[in-house]
Amino acid sequence: MSSTLDALYAAIVDNPADRTVRLVLADALDESGDPADATRAEFIRAQIDLEGMFDDDRRRPALASRCEGLFAANWIEWWRPVCVALGLPEPYVPSKRLGARLKRLVGSDKRVPGEPYIANPAAYSVRSDEHEFTAQFYAGFPEMLAIHRFTIDTLTGQFGQWLSLAPFCRLRFTDVLSEFEWNSLDGPHLAKVTELVLDRLPEDVANFLIRTPLTGLTSLKVMPLGLPSIVRGLVHKPMWAGLRSLTFSGISTPDSLCELAESCTLEHLEELTFGVHEVEESQPIGGLWSVLSSAIAGILAQMAHLYPRPVGPIRGPDYWPAFIALSRSPVLPRLRRLRVLDADPNWVTRVADMLANAGERAESPEPFLSDECVRAVAAALDPDKLERLELPAARISPACRDELTRRFGPRVVLA
Repeated sequence: MSSTLDALYAAIVDNPADRTVRLVLADALDESGDPADATRAEFIRAQIDLEGMFDDDRRRPALASRCEGLFAANWIEWWRPVCVALGLPEPYVPSKRLGARLKRLVGSDKRVPGEPYIANPAAYSVRSDEHEFTAQFYAGFPEMLAIHRFTIDTLTGQFGQWLSLAPFCRLRFTDVLSEFEWNSLDGPHLAKVTELVLDRLPEDVANFLIRTPLTGLTSLKVMPLGLPSIVRGLVHKPMWAGLRSLTFSGISTPDSLCELAESCTLEHLEELTFGVHEVEESQPIGGLWSVLSSAIAGILAQMAHLYPRPVGPIRGPDYWPAFIALSRSPVLPRLRRLRVLDADPNWVTRVADMLANAGERAESPEPFLSDECVRAVAAALDPDKLERLELPAARISPACRDELTRRFGPRVVLA
């Protein structure tokens, strides 16, 4: 790379959130005259364009397909500089020398291009099973680092190096963190983190998370395991006062939503996402269902940590006061985007619900979310600020769906 390209790449590493620098780099790559550089420039611009599109944008499939093809053909060369900077093994590239080709021909060299890494072009990601991480590309560069398990030779004690030598600024932890593991990450480099995703957030982990100086955080996605106390810690005067996007994955309990309404001090919050769903209460079961439930209870217990859900029962009417509380809070008028999802359960949860109901499900004549609570939420949103309102179509009445469509037009999405 020329000194100009080197300087631009260094600027991207220092400030990964700045898309302008990446576009300048793309222009510089085009001017180099190298076809490989032109391909990289196209990928950078295309991924930046994708970031500005909603999932249902008609232009998105073709652009995403083009990005996927570019990544599949070039990921090794784009990932190699990161490996060199971090001291990771470089991805394998078959040699064109005669001896190497003969080894591959007779089967003595069975390595595949890219080893020890595995690419997923559809996700623009590179996974290392050896080092237990996945790196995902955003806007042309690896930004998201998903940590599946801590390893001494790559992550523990070396995390600052990862954030200072590569443009990583988004972190995801796919398993529950221990306090030791989180402390091994701590340091001033965490101020660079703009997005944090925690697939599981028990209360003890939340307690030391909220004390961490993640001052640059703008996006937080967590599964708070249904505890209102966790929600309060995340939204009431946290270190990340500048948070703009908050997602509660899984099923949010009515109590958690009430806590959000009452405690949230995030004045810059612009996007809010949470899921609703009924949760059945475990009951003694007799007859055949008792035999079946006993037979698979052990399996469900072992899988529960992978698919956690709140304690039941939770019914649709339990959410109505929570929606009213949100409508009266200062949270909704600030939002540009509100997504209320039907947190469709996984197969483990569906089996557990089936057993809890002895194979039957009682149908309610009322909509899961009442017209009153949906209208209250809609009325609380600022029509001059709102860009997108997404609600689960099957959970509200047809009359309410029609009313929302007339009111917000294409800004409302009934999924």
